[in-house]
Amino acid sequence: MAVLLNVLQAACDAWLGCGLPAPADAVRAAAWSPDAPGTWCAACGSARCGGACGAPVHLGVERVVRLGAHDGALRGWVLAIKHRRWEAMAEHLGGALGRQLAACGAWPPAGQGAVVVPVPMPPMRRWARGIDHAAMLAREVARANGLRVAQPLRQRHAGSQVEAGGRAARLAHAGRFTWRERTRAARAVQGRTVVLVDDVRTTGATLAAAAALLRAGGAGSVVAAVVSVRE
Repeated sequence: MAVLLNVLQAACDAWLGCGLPAPADAVRAAAWSPDAPGTWCAACGSARCGGACGAPVHLGVERVVRLGAHDGALRGWVLAIKHRRWEAMAEHLGGALGRQLAACGAWPPAGQGAVVVPVPMPPMRRWARGIDHAAMLAREVARANGLRVAQPLRQRHAGSQVEAGGRAARLAHAGRFTWRERTRAARAVQGRTVVLVDDVRTTGATLAAAAALLRAGGAGSVVAAVVSVRE
């Protein structure tokens, strides 16, 4: 009986992420720290484009704030959050992203008129993974800056960021983001700086689609905040 209980506990730990190290220990072991503000292109989030990409035309955001490139330890942590439900790391990186936003001066003084909005997951994907990672990140971003979280958007399934052809599927489904409840959603973003939070900026198609709907709903400006950027 004791052996069976141990096996069940190990399986539970693996599923819930309980067997993973404390986030602070993982960060220390990897000798990782967020990129310094100003070391990436504020338009697209890449450290390689040299600021000449013209991304605001495509992304529809005033700027992109990030923690780092989507590789090495940071990539592994993002994947573990999504696929091993590493909630503690989501909280840790969300807090770091919130501090990065403040360091970059990404909203009005004292956060006046700003609201944090996570990029919503398709319902079936959220159910299958058992975690809404963008919502967790957004909560910690908001907490780090004394802001509030609003969730005015829904997303239909349009292919994941890592699926082959995922970009084509996302671009072909321009209307995949909708309002949860139109009148209430408009009040949540009307005239405000919206901090749009996601885990990874891959092609920028997801951010662009969400930002377009937020602007159509009256958002004064949209700032993208992502944990990592695929260079």
